[in-house]
Amino acid sequence: MQSRLEDDYVALTTRLRSVEAFCEFLSHGGIVRVAETEGAPFTEVTKIMLARHRREADAIRKMRRTLYPDRADEDFPPLCSRH
Repeated sequence: MQSRLEDDYVALTTRLRSVEAFCEFLSHGGIVRVAETEGAPFTEVTKIMLARHRREADAIRKMRRTLYPDRADEDFPPLCSRH
């Protein structure tokens, strides 16, 4: 059983991977469009979302480094077991 500290590290790492994957998707041509109200025309907000998620990834990395200074940035534990 993992400790609470390890669980928190895995949660931060999982969130970081998710945010980075979304940034990667947007960087390679993904598009985000939103409508302000139902039935309104869609507006592309890809650049805004990419910038927001890059800032979020930076903040998560900084938080993880602060909370877990003994772990390297590349030190990702497996998030699920493979059988």
